[in-house]
Amino acid sequence: MLTQKQLKEIREHLEKAQNPLFFYDNDADGLCSFTILARALGRGKGVAVKSYPGLDEGYLRKVNELNPDYIFILDKPRVEPEFISGVTEKAIPIVWIDHHNIQVEKESIKKVSYYNSYPSSEPVTFISQKIFNRKEDLWLAMTGCIGDVYMPDFAEEFTKDNPELFPEQATRNPAFDAMYTTEIGKLAQMLNFGLKDTTTNVVRLTKLLIGAKSAYDILHETAKTKHLHQRFNQLNQAHKKLVEKAEAQSEPESKLLFFTYSGDTSMSSELSNILRFRNRDKLIIVAYKNQEKANLSIRGSNARNITLKAIENIERARGGGHEKATGAQVPIDKLDEFKSNIKELVKERE
Repeated sequence: MLTQKQLKEIREHLEKAQNPLFFYDNDADGLCSFTILARALGRGKGVAVKSYPGLDEGYLRKVNELNPDYIFILDKPRVEPEFISGVTEKAIPIVWIDHHNIQVEKESIKKVSYYNSYPSSEPVTFISQKIFNRKEDLWLAMTGCIGDVYMPDFAEEFTKDNPELFPEQATRNPAFDAMYTTEIGKLAQMLNFGLKDTTTNVVRLTKLLIGAKSAYDILHETAKTKHLHQRFNQLNQAHKKLVEKAEAQSEPESKLLFFTYSGDTSMSSELSNILRFRNRDKLIIVAYKNQEKANLSIRGSNARNITLKAIENIERARGGGHEKATGAQVPIDKLDEFKSNIKELVKERE
């Protein structure tokens, strides 16, 4: 966990910023982190980062377009040196807040104010909430934390006032369960699917969150939230069909569930999460294929070590993440090699 001194330093950076620009990871943790900080400050623009695994130099165009006086990077394990150099050349301070187990280049660290909660690895939403500690933002903090499969220390406080959103029993169960058994978990899923939309609609979503007074303002379908609900229902139906297909292909006795798919929308993280929830004795690997590469989402015991071993001899492959939840990317012509490596590693564990 970050120290009180570190939290104070981040707050001082935030309060100095008159036109902050937030680059946040394209999931509920990243989105809720940005929303909490923008609400507390009453200012700031946000950009969801869809590049994998980090923030690359292509996003410098947003810096040029929005002309910020401060940049905050939220929940991104990697930021390309070219992006950092491009920003520092403009004399814009960078504050980078993360929680992943990753080695960052020393040259990059020298140019930014870097904060990482690893090894306790509290999500960036948790960190953002602790900076200002505004009670009116607890619903967002809960949503981002549960979306990142983390039970925060303020869960019981939230439950006392909002048992219908997060029952007391949920605080005693794994955070994974809360994603699929509570209204806060449903909200996290809605935000994850809402981010898989056009830039215009993602901006509309952030405005909804910044102006919302409670989770109900988003969970209830109104004229303002109609598009979000339609988008969620559309993707959720596709999601359910893919889950059924993956489980139909799964071998009951196997400790590995390896599922590949393609299509217009990647939802590997969401698929791997629910498949792990429903198949807790298996290592879950979901691969989204396009013409050049496969993006993989891996869930299960010791997932990080298994992922890193599986890709270590595959050229142009990369990956990493948390102990039980990781991502990877391999060239499409190396996917069979990756799968073979995984099968061998699973055999070794049996």
